[in-house]
Parts: sequence; structure tokens; C-alpha cells
Amino acid sequence: MLFSRPSPTHRPRAASRRFRPRARALYGAVLAEHGEQAAARLLLAAMLLAVRDTLTGPRLAQLPPRVRAHQLRQLGRIASHDEAFLPFCRLDGDVFLKEFGLATLRLYAGASSVIDPRSGMGRSMLWKGGWLGLPGRALLFARAGGFKPYFEIHVNRLYQDEFNEEGRNECYRCCADLYELHPEALGMIAGSWFYDPVVEIISPHLAYLRTVPEEGGARALFVSHDEQAARNATATSEKRRALHAAGQYRPASWALVWPRAAQIAWARRHGKDHQD
Repeated sequence: MLFSRPSPTHRPRAASRRFRPRARALYGAVLAEHGEQAAARLLLAAMLLAVRDTLTGPRLAQLPPRVRAHQLRQLGRIASHDEAFLPFCRLDGDVFLKEFGLATLRLYAGASSVIDPRSGMGRSMLWKGGWLGLPGRALLFARAGGFKPYFEIHVNRLYQDEFNEEGRNECYRCCADLYELHPEALGMIAGSWFYDPVVEIISPHLAYLRTVPEEGGARALFVSHDEQAARNATATSEKRRALHAAGQYRPASWALVWPRAAQIAWARRHGKDHQD
């Protein structure tokens, strides 16, 4: 298929955002000759064709039953996209990439989140916590088996119906089931402002996002104070905006690392029957 993504490279995150050169050339030609609306229609058509190919192809049946049930629901949702979705159809747009990834099975549906099976951590993560944090971080990645590949979970802002504690727990169960399909995966990673321990004090209703994985053996690691974290943390909360404006809250990016064995053990303790 012209718009299918290429095989993953040694840079998993970069690979998840790349398309075949011919696809990029076609998109660029349509954009140049016919404008943004025509180029968006091309991407929408490609995505809908990808849903058809996934539903009729063999790979869907290979998914664990729990994940397959979630994937089918997402494919049904994506198949209903019409012209109202055209504003999101940009070749490197985050929303389009996640929807197209689900349509092509490059991303897996996991209740609250989408799951990228081809991600990883940069070695620079070892230094983000300063010299005092270096030994503990080095030990964490050594025990996990290295810096890649990991499952990485992402929020899909077009679908947040299950962004709650149970939806999140279901996502972790999906990851645990997917290790059989991806035995090379070392664990699960994620990144966001809401893994910051300070958030538990300011917004206690979000505490589960960090505390549940940590109770299951995950580690939350400081990454940086940055503008993106500040924008995201203050976007939907007047309380966080006010505290930030008053200099009483400084949003930060944090990473979550959950080694495979610990996540599987958690899922066994908190298992639920798959949802066919």
C-alpha cells in the first residue's frame, strides 16, 4: 500500500512518524497542484482504505483477544470519519498519525491510550536526574534489558471516552497481553506532566496515573521543566493555571518506565477477562 509506513529503523520514535518517499512525493504534488483540501482528501481516503485492508487482512487475527476487541472498536470509529475529519488530515499531524497508525496496525488500541510497539528511551535519560540519580537510573535500565524497544503509550485526543482509572488499567493489561506478540519488548514507557509527584497534591484525582504503575513496579523519572509541559498542565485546569501564574507550581515533564516482568506480574494480579 502506498501510504503504509516503512519498516522500523534504529530510531523507533522517528520510524513511527515516517512514510514511504513515494507517498510523501504524491502528497506534496497534490498539495502543490490542488491545495490543502485535496491533499487532506487524499489522506482521508488512504486512511479509510487502510481500515478496509486491516479488516480483511491476516494481522488483525494475530492480536491478543483483548487488544483485538479494542482495535475493532477503534477501526469502526475511524471508518466513520467523513469530511469533518479533514482539518486533521496533515501528513505529519499528531492526530492523523495516531488515527492512521491504528488503521494500519502500526499502533494498537488500548482503551485509554494507543500503544506504539516500536519505541525506546534515549541514553540521555540517565543524566536527567543529575549525578545523584545516575546510579538508580542505570540500574533500572540494566534490569529492564536496555533502552529499546519498549511499548510507548499515548493519549489520542480524538478518543478520550476511557481516559479514567479503569481505562488506564485496561491499557496496562493490553500491554501485558501484547508481550507474547512482541517478545522483544522490554517494557512500557510513557511521558507526560501528570507523572510528576507534585500533581498528586495539586490534582489528587489524577494521582492514579502515576501511583498505580509505581505500585506495580514502574519508576517515574524527572525529565525537564519545559514550555510544552506548562502548556499541557495548565490547559484544562483553572487551579493549575492559577498556581503556575502565581509561581507556586512549575510543571515538568516526567517519564514512566515499567519493566516487562513487573507489568506482567501486575496484570496477573489485576486481570480481567478479555472483552470480545
